[in-house]
Amino acid sequence: MYDDLPTSYQVRDITISPNIVLAPMVGVTDSIFRRMILSLGGCGLVCSEMTSASAVSPRARSRHRQLDYLPEERPIAMQLSGSEPELVAAAARVVEELGADILDINCGCPSPKVTGGGHGSALLRDLPKMERLLKAVCNAVQIPVTLKFRAGWDEESLNYLDTAKMAEQAGVAALALHPRTRAQGYSGVADWRRVAEVKRAVRIPVIGSGDVRDAADALRRLRESGADGVMIGRAAMHNPWIFRQIAQLRAGMQPMVVTPADKYEFLTRYLEMCCEELPERLALNKLKQLIGQFGIELPGAAALRSAIHHSTNVAKAREHLDRFFAQYVDAAVAG
Repeated sequence: MYDDLPTSYQVRDITISPNIVLAPMVGVTDSIFRRMILSLGGCGLVCSEMTSASAVSPRARSRHRQLDYLPEERPIAMQLSGSEPELVAAAARVVEELGADILDINCGCPSPKVTGGGHGSALLRDLPKMERLLKAVCNAVQIPVTLKFRAGWDEESLNYLDTAKMAEQAGVAALALHPRTRAQGYSGVADWRRVAEVKRAVRIPVIGSGDVRDAADALRRLRESGADGVMIGRAAMHNPWIFRQIAQLRAGMQPMVVTPADKYEFLTRYLEMCCEELPERLALNKLKQLIGQFGIELPGAAALRSAIHHSTNVAKAREHLDRFFAQYVDAAVAG
């Protein structure tokens, strides 16, 4: 049923296989979360959190750790944002020295904090400046440069085809399009017909992103758009097993049903890794952030989320997790 779909794509000499990619998400896709996703299988490429080019100095990196990674995460893309070509090019050289396999430029983030500084999707309003930035970065590094962008600033200024063609001419090696506008944010519908249009307009790989909620969604969008790959963001927070489920469905298998025991194991292992690598306050905050999106989908889940959010230390949060999931895990064992 899915034999006709591509299973990999090339970013110059780097093979991305499988062609299902974890999207960069600020505050989420740190090294711990990326390793958790990779351990479950089915993900071909992970990306760092979006990092401002101005925060790539050694002093800044020691504080935010956004570009930290381990060898088992490769191939890894590191994503930068910025508005000044020379500054972003200088940061790109540092990222290359850190060992990134791919450098991604963010021209899609809709956050007012980002666009207010002329970064992210703000550059969609000034394609000549975006072109100067992309050329400066491509000339500054030897590793492949990719671009993540949106369909336009708003419905009155859709310029995704112009952006894609310009980026290809500037030397960009692959494109990832989130086919909403900046004005939409994450509301409304991601129009994947735009991904298909971009795929027909350029020769470099095109990855689609947006509104992929489950394995069937991913493969359906891959087929209908003709894209080279699919990028998954928020759905990976809700269901980290989605990458494995896509691989299973593609192979003709029934996608796994995620059990309460699976969810308990993931959350507790994630918390343990955070505690091993981060100060307790940050570890607890990471769990609080994830639990808000994580698909628990069991009676009493709202109360569990509230209890975690009101926890003042890791021990109390772990106690809430243990107590909540014990009823389901014990019942499964007994059954």
